[in-house]
Amino acid sequence: MDNAEKNANVNVNVKAKRRVSVKDYIFDVAKGRMRIRMKVCLALGVVMLSIGIGVFVLYYVEGLGWVDSFYLSVLSVTTVGYGDKAFETLEGRLFASFWLLFSTLMVARAFLYLAEARIDKRHRRVANWVLQREITVKDMLDADMNNNGFLR
Repeated sequence: MDNAEKNANVNVNVKAKRRVSVKDYIFDVAKGRMRIRMKVCLALGVVMLSIGIGVFVLYYVEGLGWVDSFYLSVLSVTTVGYGDKAFETLEGRLFASFWLLFSTLMVARAFLYLAEARIDKRHRRVANWVLQREITVKDMLDADMNNNGFLR
């Protein structure tokens, strides 16, 4: 095999290794969990879906207009609830008892994932700063916790 063929094979292997699948984008195999950005997107998507379901139920069951349905749905899901509107029919109240519990938990989960993403970003920034700085003699002396002249 000549050098040109070897280089072509190496280039093909490098390109094959760089190929990223959708599964790799969603899951972090090294950590064994779903990537934080995807968690945030999914949680916010579930919140939006919950608001949408609330809008349709309020429109058809409670007989509110589209704007009022959206307003009451957002107020209920975010637990603001000014008290100016309420569920009046039996079907609406039954729906609200389960829907509000589920949607409130999903909003809390979305905020949890947003906080997790923020903390993870800060940890990466600090780790990069620590790993990329030059170690000085003062750093080595500070690492000698028991002042015996040795580091473990």
